[in-house]
Amino acid sequence: MKDIEIVERPPSLVVGLPVLARFGDLGTLVPAAWRALAGTLGDRHPGTLAELSVDLGDGRYHETVGVLLELGDAGAVRIPGAVGSLVPGGRWAQVPHDGPTHAIADTFGRLLAWIGEQGEHAGPHKLDAGYRLDGAPERHLLAVGLQAAPPA
Repeated sequence: MKDIEIVERPPSLVVGLPVLARFGDLGTLVPAAWRALAGTLGDRHPGTLAELSVDLGDGRYHETVGVLLELGDAGAVRIPGAVGSLVPGGRWAQVPHDGPTHAIADTFGRLLAWIGEQGEHAGPHKLDAGYRLDGAPERHLLAVGLQAAPPA
């Protein structure tokens, strides 16, 4: 896959609405969270709109849909019911996504396959930055946190 790179990211936050669900329920609950966020934020947001996904390892995922901010800027967004979810610093594999949002899962799949081909190990964190509340197309940056090899 072209344009994939491994980068060092500083820690940051996604401040937004939480969704805790099994994978099969995310397709309904996450879009509902985006709609709720759009109703709250309107056009007022001080950063890039993003979704952070954390695989909890028990079949559930913790998603946060909101605004990607530097650690010191967490108070810049006021969203009722919001949480601040840490985007850990460290090594991440990332790739731009220029296609439709319904194809993001396929791009993440290719990114995960590439990570394995490189002998790297995907961690539980995935970041998708570049959403628009009006639904218009926008370039997304898809990233997967990397972790050390699991013990043998």
